[in-house]
Amino acid sequence: NDTLDLREYLDVVLNNHPLIQKAELYDEITAAYDLKGKGALDPKIGSDYSAKSFDDTDYYTVWQSEAKIPTVLPVDFSVGYERNDGVFLNSENSVPRNGLVYGTINLTVLRGFLFDEQRYNIRMAEVNGLKSQIEKEIVTREIIYQAINTYLQWASGNNDVDINQNYLELVRQRHQNVIQLFENGDIPAIDTIESRLNINSADKLLLDSRNKLIKYVQNLSLFIWDEEGNPLQLNTAIRPMNLLSLISELRILSIIESPDFSQDPLIFKIDNDTRSIELATKLERENLKPQLDLKYNTILNLGKEDFSPSFSFNDYKYGIAFMYPILNRKTKGEIRLNEALVMQNEMDRTQYLGSLNNKFSGLVAQTVIQENSLTVINEKIENSQLLYEAEQLKFSLGESSIFLLNSRERKLLEAQIELIKGYSTMGMTYNDLYYLKMGQR
Repeated sequence: NDTLDLREYLDVVLNNHPLIQKAELYDEITAAYDLKGKGALDPKIGSDYSAKSFDDTDYYTVWQSEAKIPTVLPVDFSVGYERNDGVFLNSENSVPRNGLVYGTINLTVLRGFLFDEQRYNIRMAEVNGLKSQIEKEIVTREIIYQAINTYLQWASGNNDVDINQNYLELVRQRHQNVIQLFENGDIPAIDTIESRLNINSADKLLLDSRNKLIKYVQNLSLFIWDEEGNPLQLNTAIRPMNLLSLISELRILSIIESPDFSQDPLIFKIDNDTRSIELATKLERENLKPQLDLKYNTILNLGKEDFSPSFSFNDYKYGIAFMYPILNRKTKGEIRLNEALVMQNEMDRTQYLGSLNNKFSGLVAQTVIQENSLTVINEKIENSQLLYEAEQLKFSLGESSIFLLNSRERKLLEAQIELIKGYSTMGMTYNDLYYLKMGQR
């Protein structure tokens, strides 16, 4: 097709643009953070073996193996096997010949009972995953916004070239008529110079508009890539959709029925950042508490000589660990710092949310004014067209001059170019509204 309409163009941008492809990788980053968060609950197995032999004497052999099972609660479980022997084995490591099997319960009573490092890491993985999705939305929205503005410039540039091309052809055709009138003795020679000067002006306008269009096409080509990630050069034979249809399309895209900017990606980014700070603060508040950990081991005797497992409630190990920093100034400083950061985020959120609502109201008001302006410009074109046609009639009757006719013609051209600028401005206003709409959830 020799026409590239807006939706086809945006499909190409969304599917093939390198920065969009890069943004798609945020899905992979989100999945990685999710996997990382689940890793905090991964069971662990380990084994520790050490032995000493000297001068043909088996001093000791110590072998301990253990499987640990963390949970989201302040309780961890582990199961282990211990088998030790040797002439000089430490008495506390003495076990039956077939070893011992034990089960351990680690219970955090004070610090870490409500929230701990493990649960913090799980929650932070969720926050970081959400952050990746927000970044994806921000990047995608920015690329689409820039792509539409670039398309608008391309469409406006094409219309400028078309109008100036028509204008040049018109003044060239009339110049031939002027020469014929001069040769017939109906007008003075000076009028042919005036007519030629008008061709020079029209030629310059066309060259300037073509020069701008080259830049617009180059900018548009930056958004067009093939499926293999290779940049594409826009064929000069391909044209944009009709400018009036383009504005109508953007008007439909920009409609926001129930505006709510509290979930805008940039607002959501602030909220997510606040959430991460609050999680860190929650962990620090746990550090204000004393640390009291209880540990209890059940022991299963596998037999002194033969394998004969036996269990007794009188066979156990237990321990208590207590610790508390007296001043705890580091933790208190971290909490104070985090609280200040949260307050700053709240102020940023309030300010940005207000600016979004204010921008929306302003854009809606601008669209009304710009629509009225387009009505005025269209009326201006109609009146300029009537004056130009009247001047043409007077010129054909010998009651006007080439100077007045050129002046009327330039006024008509200026009004037509003004209309293109008006449509371009209106389209960019609609694109600003669409930018806000892309942030709606």
